[in-house]
Amino acid sequence: MPLDTLTLLAVSGVIAVLCGLSFILNTAFSRNDAIGRMWSVGFIAAILGAFGLTVYAMSPSTWIALIIGNAALPIALGSMWSGARLFNGKSARFAVVGGVAALVALAVIVRGPDAGGWAGAVEFNLGVSAFALCAAVEMSSRRLKRNVNGRIASVVYWLVGGFYAARSLVLVIDGHDGAFFIDKFGSATVTFVNMLLMVTLSIALSTLRAERAGGAVGDFTDGIHSAAGVLSASSFTQAAADHLDRAEHAAVPLALIGADIDNLPEFNIAFGRAAGDQAIARFAATLRGTAPVMALIGHPAAGRFLILVEAASALDARAIAARLQIALVDTPLEEGEQIRFTASFSVAHTGDHGHDLDALTAAVSRAVEAVKSAGGNDIQVAAAAR
Repeated sequence: MPLDTLTLLAVSGVIAVLCGLSFILNTAFSRNDAIGRMWSVGFIAAILGAFGLTVYAMSPSTWIALIIGNAALPIALGSMWSGARLFNGKSARFAVVGGVAALVALAVIVRGPDAGGWAGAVEFNLGVSAFALCAAVEMSSRRLKRNVNGRIASVVYWLVGGFYAARSLVLVIDGHDGAFFIDKFGSATVTFVNMLLMVTLSIALSTLRAERAGGAVGDFTDGIHSAAGVLSASSFTQAAADHLDRAEHAAVPLALIGADIDNLPEFNIAFGRAAGDQAIARFAATLRGTAPVMALIGHPAAGRFLILVEAASALDARAIAARLQIALVDTPLEEGEQIRFTASFSVAHTGDHGHDLDALTAAVSRAVEAVKSAGGNDIQVAAAAR
């Protein structure tokens, strides 16, 4: 027997409350960092959105509930995207989330109470889809793409983003009372998609937050150093920018070397996160023992490192990277073991890219990805900027 809209909304609301409260309480009683707070805002917005739409279904005269429900769900997905950006070391850009939510709310207000419960539905679906797809892209990049829970969340976001994009398109073409829309994109289907989203994300994001709070070697720390014993992302960025600024004024050539451990996600799956952390720590120790004494070594992501060194040319910097590569291959994971890691290296020289840290980092990242795509265990010098 098919369930009515009110019952489906109530079921969706209960799922949102249970999953949201679980994540929020875990965040409150463990490490209450910016990422956890941002994702908690997402779950709170999901609960508020489900509540608003349920109230409106029960009493259509409470038009304000429809406005709240429509605006809250894009905030929920947008907060997930903002939290993922923070996890990857980027700015949250939550102002974008607020702006889109305001536009969705405005779409309902402009149409007025007489438009009924489907007022602003197209804008609502597009807003949810846009943030879900943005979150999927973010979950597929940098640190998150190396984590199995990040990849799981990415798949869910792709599915949800695609569903809501298709729903908005069919809504425009077929209308909310069309047979195809009701059959394929009606309340029952939406409830299933939202349940999939909430349950999967509450588990995946809770695990991501817990792993980060656990202080694993591959995670950032709040101090000067990462858990691997080299400079954390923020510390390296500040120190490297200062070095580059001073070097530019003194006409001293520098080079940025990127190093990314090959096949780290597969190693984590095969041997566990603890073994992967051990590999990262051993690699960091190898860099510290092999890189020039005055080099800056940063740890921007789980298996990725940046080394800022003085080098007369890109060729000299490549020679330094070659020594690092040889030292890594010569160092087993543990004494007496045969497991040895390789890494993808890249070099960007100030003579080719200037003394700008963002430009050097972007060049190094592109070159590292090119090496990894070609099979890894090689060194590439980033092409000169045009």
